Amino acid sequence: MAEQKVDEDDFEIPDNAGGRCAAAAEKGAKQYQEDSWSIFCSQDKTVTSVCIFDGHGGINGRHASRRCKKMTYLWCKDNWKKFSGFREKDWKKQLKDLFERMHKAIREAFVAHEKKNRKRSKASDKSIVDEKGIVRKTPGYPVHGGTTGSVCITVNTKDCRQVICANVGDSDALLLPLDEKLLPDVQKNFLHLSVDHGPDSAKEWGRINKLDDKEYPHKLLFIYDKSTIYRKYECPKVFIEYGPNAGSKDPKYVKNPWGNDLRPTNVRYDPAVYAVSPQGVDEDVTCIAMTRALGDFYAHQFGLSWEPDVYVRKLDPKKSYLVVAGSDGIWDCWKHEDFSDFATSTVKTYPNDLLRATKHVVTATVERAKALFGKRSFDDASLALNTIPKFSDK
Repeated sequence: MAEQKVDEDDFEIPDNAGGRCAAAAEKGAKQYQEDSWSIFCSQDKTVTSVCIFDGHGGINGRHASRRCKKMTYLWCKDNWKKFSGFREKDWKKQLKDLFERMHKAIREAFVAHEKKNRKRSKASDKSIVDEKGIVRKTPGYPVHGGTTGSVCITVNTKDCRQVICANVGDSDALLLPLDEKLLPDVQKNFLHLSVDHGPDSAKEWGRINKLDDKEYPHKLLFIYDKSTIYRKYECPKVFIEYGPNAGSKDPKYVKNPWGNDLRPTNVRYDPAVYAVSPQGVDEDVTCIAMTRALGDFYAHQFGLSWEPDVYVRKLDPKKSYLVVAGSDGIWDCWKHEDFSDFATSTVKTYPNDLLRATKHVVTATVERAKALFGKRSFDDASLALNTIPKFSDK
């Protein structure tokens, strides 16, 4: 049975672009496919992009990720001829502006759907958005939902060869070598392009705790998840909050996480962590697995941010690369070095069919997910690949 079309944000993009980019996805055990992907390849193949949006919040996560999918594709399609002239400061400005527009567009999508819900229930359509920009239901509770965002753009010309990544959240983007190790001295076979915005990030803990107390009287707490504790703000804190070691991870849980009743969240054995609203918050209670996201308007009053980290990396014209963007349904099943070996070998197995290689990696990952987490618990899995040949191969 075909998947039901649920909103006007359904936007079709070919799953293979110019033989350089391809994407594939499989729905997890939840009601909706909340992930979305976007790929683009210019006609002259000098500009490519792969983007992943991992939605959360049920149908609202789907609305959020699909709105972003459409906007990133159209932005690349309309502006790619300018990209080779962008400097680093231009990329940071342009991508920050894009993410802000996507964040606002998600609010517009939530408002539109809330109006429809209220019309069906014959409720008033007033007071949908409050003075803080939070979209609310009729009883006053916030509309939940949002999405991560990882946007990877590659420019491959004689004078400009670089990959740019802008992201919020925890949908990883990696740079993999297709012909040799990236860093032979340490035998590393991958580099992170994205930045992890999670509750185990000391940088994010510092960012939120430096926010103005008057503007943010209640700030996100970074906690280790314990299923036995009902009030999440009572869970053990990831970072020491006071004293000379403030901002350092609590050694009690670093040294012996499982002996202290923590639980792993993926095959890399990272403990489950959340960013939660503190005690005293009743209506807008927040429990989220990231510290930056598009949407999730109710959580921004506690320090969640839509603003992306943007990094530009120069690429060696004599080397070939594979840019990978994926949702948690992919990364929870792999150690990054193992994924790198598997993905690059698969791409080399199908040298003229990147889409087939992408589908193979997704299918294999979903089988791993079902074995690891159970057929009723595995997550949506979305993957986008971009091959970057040596410049002489173009």
